[in-house]
Amino acid sequence: MSHEATYRKLAHEMIMAGVNVADPRQSIKDNVKLDGDTLTVCGDVFSMKDYDRVLLFGAGKASTPMCQAFEKIVKPDDGLVITKIGEEICIAEVETIPVKRAYHPEPRAENAEYSREILDKIDGIGEDEKVLVFLMISGGGSALFSCAPEAVGIEDKFKLNQLLMKCGAHIHDINTIRKHCSDIKGGKFGQRVVHKGGTLVSLILSDVVGDDLSVIASGPSYKDDSTFEDAVRLMKQYGIWDEAPQSVREHMERGLQDASLEPPREVPAGVYNYLIGNNLSALEAAKAIAEREGFSTTILTSQNTGEAKIVAKAYMGIAKEIQDSQNPVKAPACLIMGGEMIVTFDWEDRNGFGPTREFVLSSAIEIQGRNNIVVAGCDTDGVDGDGKSGAIADGHTVSRATLDSKHYLDKHDAEIFFDSLGDSIQFVSMTNVNDIIVILVGDKE
Repeated sequence: MSHEATYRKLAHEMIMAGVNVADPRQSIKDNVKLDGDTLTVCGDVFSMKDYDRVLLFGAGKASTPMCQAFEKIVKPDDGLVITKIGEEICIAEVETIPVKRAYHPEPRAENAEYSREILDKIDGIGEDEKVLVFLMISGGGSALFSCAPEAVGIEDKFKLNQLLMKCGAHIHDINTIRKHCSDIKGGKFGQRVVHKGGTLVSLILSDVVGDDLSVIASGPSYKDDSTFEDAVRLMKQYGIWDEAPQSVREHMERGLQDASLEPPREVPAGVYNYLIGNNLSALEAAKAIAEREGFSTTILTSQNTGEAKIVAKAYMGIAKEIQDSQNPVKAPACLIMGGEMIVTFDWEDRNGFGPTREFVLSSAIEIQGRNNIVVAGCDTDGVDGDGKSGAIADGHTVSRATLDSKHYLDKHDAEIFFDSLGDSIQFVSMTNVNDIIVILVGDKE
């Protein structure tokens, strides 16, 4: 008996369970509690009687819902939140502090202006004041909370960013360079708060594979081990040193001579970082649904990377093996993974690209003709690359379609392909913790 209809319904339920558990408002409610004057954050206790004022700041695509949930628990005296212009993640109403919209992924003048406003509020902390500062961090925070040193103008920072985006560097190398041309990144924001006698609590939603706190939003409240020497070496290695604006090169050269300009090597005392949501938490919520239905369920990884259509072949090989030989687990089985895949494409062909949908389409081609295998994937922010969040497929997807599956995969038009079948996955989200992919495998017929 074919189980595709049941599996498809279950796959969709699993994906939505993952998206819902990673909702930033829920993450704040689960991890921040106030009882009288006792504030508990992820199990650590702060006494509100110890502080004269509370400041609330946020930066990232999910920063407004995080701040909205937080202000219902602790009402701040002042603050500011920077979110992304556009509709990628719904803008939640924040009542107690202003919401500013800035640019992502390339910071512009507005980003620097609003970020400088945040720094000015920190610099305005009085000498004898005790201030508790909260920072809500989520994906996109690196671009949104972005402020170059005074000697480097925003136009020059913008030029540097453009060079970094197209030089082929790994994100870790890009961030090493960015951190050395910033008054915020690499722990410098935390350092600034502590220098003014404040206490900083950062609540972090991770959109970074592996959850490295120095990488999420470029680690404004963490620590950093990279140096100006590293940054200069990388700029030369990627061939952008000579092209970089003169003010950037001069700032980097100052940093080579002045150790005080380096990021902090340790998290300063009085700075607390809490990871309150990540990809693995979303995958675990999906797993609970499959186990409830009696599937032998495995989370393979939350660190799935690589070219989406190639990666799909490997995972579909595992699905077929389960069906054919009951290895490495017996059917009915469920495989779950998350992470962040890529799509390699010509910039002119970028309409509708999206790694998760390409994964699902490539999977459909690999399992065509088989019964009882369903694969579904989505990006938790509700937008997969440049289109709808994801798609769902089974062994009959290719034969049901009037469109040529291989052609639409090669053209990076998976969205058009799945729309034609009514198999796109679409929802509104307020979070971004990367991909959720589920593969349901039943007995071979």
